[in-house]
Amino acid sequence: MNRRMDPHAGGFFVPAASFAGAPLDAIKGAAAVLMVGDHVDTILLDGHAVALWRLGRIAFPLFCVVSVLHILRGADPGRYGLALLALAVPTQAIYAAAFPFGTTEGSILFTLATGIAFATALERGRPPLRHAALALGLAVVFLAPALAKTAVDFGLAGILLPAAILLALREPRAYGAWLVAAIVGLNWHGWHPRGEAASLSALADAATIGVGVPLVLLAALRLRGRPRFLPPYALQAFYPGHLAVLIALRALA
Repeated sequence: MNRRMDPHAGGFFVPAASFAGAPLDAIKGAAAVLMVGDHVDTILLDGHAVALWRLGRIAFPLFCVVSVLHILRGADPGRYGLALLALAVPTQAIYAAAFPFGTTEGSILFTLATGIAFATALERGRPPLRHAALALGLAVVFLAPALAKTAVDFGLAGILLPAAILLALREPRAYGAWLVAAIVGLNWHGWHPRGEAASLSALADAATIGVGVPLVLLAALRLRGRPRFLPPYALQAFYPGHLAVLIALRALA
């Protein structure tokens, strides 16, 4: 069987099963650390630590990769999405307290749940439908920012990214360009550091993701064959927990 079409295939012709155990935990850990740096900058430092913020752009794509790897390794997409929603709903209040925009948009947990549902649905479609859906979605991302907000963190671009990752891992030549476009669009109309031109800043974000994500994946693969080291449900507890701590630190300051 062509490895690109194998349900256990992964990017760079590395089987997704190679990330089982310690490698997947390493990716989760890296994403969590980068996310904390981003949130420290946003919640405590008012966006002045640009390096923390820029490195934080890598976190969400890594979480998307983790979700896609779970699906490639056989996780039921419906149950996986429901598990994300089961965490997203009770933790939304903490997210809303942490960020000023949290009262008008859902956290990345909602984005990931929606993105995985869209990715698995799109994967079942024929290639013309896949390309048309990605083209239309990305056109909205770049040309209609108000429509692309979609009431979740990272908006429509964040919902499209898991699908672009999944399809690009399946067939890199056919869908690699869509993945690049989705990465560029992820921060195209988002917040940018003071003094940076929006388009150049978004391209810098995309370059950071384009370099950072493969480096994390390659580093994680060095742990191939080793068992998990994170406790079960560690990230599920860590996500609301770290936000609660940062909210408390902001109140004390």
